[in-house]
Amino acid sequence: MKIIKMCGILFALNTKRDDFGKRLATLKPRGPDEHNLVIGKDFISGHTRNCIVNPLSGSQPIVDDEWVVLHNGEIYNGVNITRDEHNENVIESTESDSYFILDLLRRKNPINVPSFLDGVFAYCAYNKTKKILYVARDPVGVIPLYMVRNGDECWVSNELKAILDIGEPEVCHPGHIYSIHSDNSFTMSRYVKQYPSKPPTVNYESSKIYEILEQAVNKRVYSDVPWGVLLSGGLDSSIVCALAIENEYLSKAYEKIHTFSIGLKGSEDVKRATEFAKFWNTVHHNVEFTPEEGFAAIEDVIYAIESYDVTTVRASVPMYLLGKAMKKYGIKMVLSGEGSDELFGGYLYNHKCPSAEEMHHESIVKMDRLHYHDCLRANKSLACHGIECRVPFLDKKVINYAMFELAAKDKLSHTHPDGKKMEKWVLREDFSLLLNNNQSILHRQKEQFSDGVGSEWITHIKEKVEQKYSNDYFKRMQAKYVYQTPQTKEALLYREIFNKFFSNCEKTVFYTDNTTACSSESAMKWDKSFVKDPSAQSLK
Repeated sequence: MKIIKMCGILFALNTKRDDFGKRLATLKPRGPDEHNLVIGKDFISGHTRNCIVNPLSGSQPIVDDEWVVLHNGEIYNGVNITRDEHNENVIESTESDSYFILDLLRRKNPINVPSFLDGVFAYCAYNKTKKILYVARDPVGVIPLYMVRNGDECWVSNELKAILDIGEPEVCHPGHIYSIHSDNSFTMSRYVKQYPSKPPTVNYESSKIYEILEQAVNKRVYSDVPWGVLLSGGLDSSIVCALAIENEYLSKAYEKIHTFSIGLKGSEDVKRATEFAKFWNTVHHNVEFTPEEGFAAIEDVIYAIESYDVTTVRASVPMYLLGKAMKKYGIKMVLSGEGSDELFGGYLYNHKCPSAEEMHHESIVKMDRLHYHDCLRANKSLACHGIECRVPFLDKKVINYAMFELAAKDKLSHTHPDGKKMEKWVLREDFSLLLNNNQSILHRQKEQFSDGVGSEWITHIKEKVEQKYSNDYFKRMQAKYVYQTPQTKEALLYREIFNKFFSNCEKTVFYTDNTTACSSESAMKWDKSFVKDPSAQSLK
C-alpha cells in the first residue's frame, strides 16, 4: 500500500543543543497526527506526520543497520516494487513510498537516488557507517527545505522556525542533492538536467497535454481521509477538478468531491467557482472574508509562510483563511492548479511577449523561482492547518513536455505567429470537451489569485500602510534594510513582520519590485505601458 502524507522533518548532525524537542514542536502543525524521534551518537532525527493514506502504517524516521531516512512528500513510482532475478527491476510493493528511497539507497549510488524518483520530496538520509548526510529536494521545490551549518553542526528542516538562532539558514536548492560529511564540509550536485537554452520546437499536438495531465491528477487522488479541490472558477483549477471527477478510483471518504473557493463578497472567483460547482454537481463551499479580516491575518500568515515577498503574502492571506475553514470540514488534502501559468505562458503580461525565445527564457526564470513563491504559498499556508496541497501541473511529465518539447511559440498568445489567441490557448483547446465547452471558463481571462478574490483587498492594504507609515519613517527604514530594500510601504510592513520572527533569514526570500503582474525583471522591458505593480490590475 502506498503511504502518502504531508509532514515535517528535522535532522541535526553533531549538535550539543538540548532543545531539539522544542524545535520539532514548531513543525507539529505540518504533522499533527504523529511525532517520532530517533537519536544516535552523532545525530538526532525527528518527524511529525499528517496521515492521509493508510493512517496506521508508515511511521518515520525509517531506520536500518546502515541508514536513517526522513522524508516529506510523495513518491509516485514508489509502489508495486519487485525485483527480477538480477535484482534490477523494481516492481514489488513495500510498506510505503518512503521505503522506496531506502530501497534505492541500499542499491544505488546515494548521489543518484533522487534521479530515480517521480514525485515531490524533501528528504534526509544519514549513512551511520560512512558518516555522510544526504539532503535532497524535488526538481521544482514543491516541498520546502532549509539548511543551517555552524562549525561542524548541521541542521535540516522544512521550515525556518525549527532552525532559528543556530546560524544563517539557506534554502536547499530544488533539483540538487547535498553530501554533508562529519566535518560539515559538503558538495552539492544537480541531479536534473537544465532546461534547454534554445526554445523547443515540437508543435502543439491535440490531446497530448490532456493525456499527461490526466495521469498526473490520477496519481494524486488517492486518500483515506476527506479531501477536496481548490476551485477559483478559472481555467487551471477547473481542469484539475474536472479530471479528478472523471477518475474512477476516487476516494470514498465522500460520495462527491468537495470544492472550496474564497473571496470577498461578490468577487469574481466566488461567482465563477459557484457556477462550475453547480454544473459538475460538487459539494461546494464558498468562504467569504472582509478586507479587515484579511489585514488582521497578515502577521499570522507571514509567520506561517516565512516570506516577505509582496505578491506571495497578498495571495497567501486568502489561501491561509481558506485552509482555516477547510480544517473545520476535516479536509486533510486538496488539489490545486499551481504551475500552469509558468509552464504555459498564462499571465496577462505574457500577451506582450515579443518572441518564442523571450517566452522560453521567461518560462525558465519563472520555473526556477517558483519555489520562492507559489510552491511556498501552496505548501505553507495550508500546512499550518494540517492540510497537504497537491499540484498536478508540476508533475514530472507535465514539466518535461512543457519545457523540453512543446514549441515555445505555442505559449505565445496575442503575439502568436498564426494570429491573436488567448493565454494558455493550448490548454483551452485540449480541455474544451472535458469542460463541456463551458464558455465562462474557456474564455475567462487570467486572474491572479490576489486579484480574483476581490481587488478591494489590495486597496485596503495600501490604505492601511499609508496610515501606518509616514514618508520620513519609510525612508529611514529603506536605509536600514539594505538587502532587497522594500520599495513600497506595503513591502516595508511585510519586512518588519518577517524580521520580528525571522531576523537572520532575509536571504531565504526572493523579493523584487521590478515586476508587473508577476513578471520577471527582463519581461518588464517588453512593453512601454508596463508599470511596477505586483497585481494585474494595470493590464486590464
